[in-house]
Amino acid sequence: MDREFRIAAILVGLIAAWVIALVLLVRYAVPMVLEARFTGAMFVAALIGIVGVLGLVWAASRIFCWARAAFRR
Repeated sequence: MDREFRIAAILVGLIAAWVIALVLLVRYAVPMVLEARFTGAMFVAALIGIVGVLGLVWAASRIFCWARAAFRR
């Protein structure tokens, strides 16, 4: 039971970090770039948004693979 509790606690922490990263991306990173007045701000904000979402998808897949491997042992 101790092993499963430790894995679940780590999993909750990783998912919470993932949600916080999503909120920071959507709430602060992209609007901060859009508020800056320079040529290409829309392009840079879109690029940050796309790269950020792809990074979060990659992180979610790594969390899922880690959880499957951890519970399989």
